[in-house]
Amino acid sequence: MQKNIAALLDKTLAAASLTSDKLADVFSKETHRFTITGLSRSGKSMLFTSLVTMLKSRSEEGYACLPLLRYLPPSQVLDIRVAPIEGYKAFPQLDNLAALERGQWPAATEEAYGFKLIVRLKQTASLKRHVMPHTDVVFEFIDYPGEWITDIPMLSKTYAQWSDSAWAQLSSGPQQYFAEGWKQVVNSFDFEQPPSPARIQQLVHAYRQYLIDAKKQGISLLQPGSFLLDSSDFDWQAFGFTPLPSSITSDVSHPWYKAFDTHFVTFQQQWLAPLKQSIFKETDKQIILVDLFEGLNHSRQHLYQLKETLSHLADTFVYGQSSWFSRTVLKKEQIGKVAFVATKADLIPVNQRDNLLSLLTQITEGARARFDNKPIQFEHFLVSAMQVTDDGSNDSAIRYTDSQGRYVESTFESVPRTLKEMEEGAHFPVPQAQVPRDYKARILAGKGVDRLLQFLLGKGE
Repeated sequence: MQKNIAALLDKTLAAASLTSDKLADVFSKETHRFTITGLSRSGKSMLFTSLVTMLKSRSEEGYACLPLLRYLPPSQVLDIRVAPIEGYKAFPQLDNLAALERGQWPAATEEAYGFKLIVRLKQTASLKRHVMPHTDVVFEFIDYPGEWITDIPMLSKTYAQWSDSAWAQLSSGPQQYFAEGWKQVVNSFDFEQPPSPARIQQLVHAYRQYLIDAKKQGISLLQPGSFLLDSSDFDWQAFGFTPLPSSITSDVSHPWYKAFDTHFVTFQQQWLAPLKQSIFKETDKQIILVDLFEGLNHSRQHLYQLKETLSHLADTFVYGQSSWFSRTVLKKEQIGKVAFVATKADLIPVNQRDNLLSLLTQITEGARARFDNKPIQFEHFLVSAMQVTDDGSNDSAIRYTDSQGRYVESTFESVPRTLKEMEEGAHFPVPQAQVPRDYKARILAGKGVDRLLQFLLGKGE
């Protein structure tokens, strides 16, 4: 009862500062803004595509998908529509569906997209029905490249600090196996020559090639990730930089240090700071997508690095419950609900999914430590945005369409419940399932999305 009174008071106070043409929105609209945070290849584009498809099919075509989503009962849905968010490009929903029709997975996100899903519900309470015949529940989603997320922590570092930390990372963990070419370039490079544009580009292109190669090998912590995106508005050709040996970064008078320090500050001020201000704010709910299979397919070291990466990324966001004053007057939101989501959960048999959930819980330990002493609600979920596999002939097997178009069966060993259970040097091959021809039916059969939305929309009672 107290929560209901507080919610009404919030709306009443907000209404006092609005003009009459906006008054109805305060009482008839419930807005939820989500940021979906995920590293590259974590499945953001597919999740968005599936979510829109599920909700529209549920309301417009009467499909019984999202069965556990009681906060949006189909019998009360009058209409659902997709609308743009001002300042963002529209999410390419139709393009993604066209790609699936061609048997291709949606393209990776390389720009910021924003869209609203506006669900109009009938009022059921008699008093509310007389005052306002409907309620609009608005979902605002922001999608952006995973590479941007790994770059934001660079805002808190000087160039020398970042350079030293970058060297430490590429000299340890799984990166060390893919950085040999870059190290050879540095060892043979003549830093006595002045940093001309041509020499800078030579060094930057060599470092970027390392980033490209490491990304292909499943490395998650790569900086600057923005250099990997052709669509990036930052001109890395003109203002690129790389880590430099400590003998140079320790000498602030060195010409190469001066050049790269200037470029690094330009990157921070002209790219990262505006990016953080425009993209990584004004959100009250966060979905953190985690692709555990990328690490399982490579090595235990990859999983440890994924855990480290998620821990660093948690520093990017502001966590805590937003007050009425901060939301209405200061126009600032804090994230009060966080969902950690392991994607592509249908790539292993059902009897292994408890193990996968246990592994997800350990991988997020560092990130969750950032929530200590803060009123944050969080849960862990397994989600299949599209059910691309079928049950196999036994509990440890699944069937799917492989890259050759064959319908095959694979049998799995147990997925490790913890990082320690995964032996050094071991890896778990992940099936390269192709887009099924009946992709829409399989989107509607996706698992876990209803539980995820139910948690995010819940009032915390």
